[in-house]
Amino acid sequence: MLKVGAVVASIAMLMAACASEEQARGKQSGGDAEYYKAAVAEAEAIAEGKDLNTSLEMVGLNSGGDGQALQELYKAFTEGTGVKVKYTGAPDVNNIVQSRLQAGNPPDVADLSLGIGLSYAKKGDTIDLTSAFGDELRENFSEEALDNTSVDGKVFGVYQGFNNFMLWYNPETYTGPEDPASWEQIKEWTSEQADEGNSVWCAAQNAGAQSGFPGAQFLENIFLKKYGPELYREWGEGKLPWTSPEVKDAFEEFGELIGNDSNVDGGVSGILSTQIATGYNGLTSDPATCQAILWGAWVPGYLGDSVRPGENLDFYRVPATNEEFSDYELFQSSASVGFTDNDTTKAFLQFISSTPAQTYLASLGRWPVANENVPSDAYPTTILKKISKEYFGSGETKPAIGPNALADPETQNAYWKGVVTYLQNPSQLDGVLKTIQAASEE
Repeated sequence: MLKVGAVVASIAMLMAACASEEQARGKQSGGDAEYYKAAVAEAEAIAEGKDLNTSLEMVGLNSGGDGQALQELYKAFTEGTGVKVKYTGAPDVNNIVQSRLQAGNPPDVADLSLGIGLSYAKKGDTIDLTSAFGDELRENFSEEALDNTSVDGKVFGVYQGFNNFMLWYNPETYTGPEDPASWEQIKEWTSEQADEGNSVWCAAQNAGAQSGFPGAQFLENIFLKKYGPELYREWGEGKLPWTSPEVKDAFEEFGELIGNDSNVDGGVSGILSTQIATGYNGLTSDPATCQAILWGAWVPGYLGDSVRPGENLDFYRVPATNEEFSDYELFQSSASVGFTDNDTTKAFLQFISSTPAQTYLASLGRWPVANENVPSDAYPTTILKKISKEYFGSGETKPAIGPNALADPETQNAYWKGVVTYLQNPSQLDGVLKTIQAASEE
């Protein structure tokens, strides 16, 4: 657990720091004034009849502009309840929580990776939100989203953001299938383009000590869409071995696409040496050097000023190999969990998960939110509006979690290194999988 903060926080902060020019313009708006008033009114209603404390302490990963956005939201809670929220954003949040729990003075609320939140919930350290406001949670979030933050039917955390994964493409250069219905179409198109001398994918992997994690997320999308959410979660929990035929198959499918020099911009050696901060620019550069990216909702931020949403950047949902699993999606998210069992903590968590609060947060333009009742029009940018409609407005999206959220840090490190090793030498796959399995058993 002590090592989780450095690994997860560095990735989360890297992703949080990336915002497209269009997203940045939305962020500077300060949020919608009417939505803010509605959030204040919601806080007042939640606080009615309760004897709340004068302050509440929360720690989380988000700092900088993202931390400021959260504090804008928390101002509405303070205005409506009189409770001052003392928020601290820190990259070593997991270490802070662990040491303070051991000392007997945990923060009231902490924003943690799903895997870490789950480990605390299993030990009984977190409060049960189901008994506090479970009916409201079921009205606002999908069954699958709540299942991912539940232990023995008890919800232990709520979401403040929900970054999903998609197939990004450049409409000005994209030659692939429109709204692809199957992963097989993507594979066939990739091969056809390679035969014509065109590299389909931008897929940079160099992220220092975390190199390989973009590829890990790519192949997890393949796994989920082929084998489904149950096996995917079992994989993340260590119940499905890394040496299993299913995991090996996902690696091999990933390798067929990204481990082939003809398919990726710069060849395999190029994607392994290129920093992720610039390694995806080829999608919208002039001339473009690739046609597609399979990664998260933060991709526009990596592309920077060259992005013109709707013109040279758009996305499709990742198509499935097995149509049965087409509605299941990967998400990069954390969970806000309560450690102090009192009315103030419960009121705060009820507030930040409420529709008025999440609607105001959406209007701040930082990231997608998971509350299904938030209107798409609340977002200030076209990309976020479309993400909301595609993934949250239809009611059909079913979030799933696996190693991306659940694997322990030793396993994740071995996993990411294994992706790099496999891309360097595909013949070493069996050894790679055995090494990751050994790390998961330590």
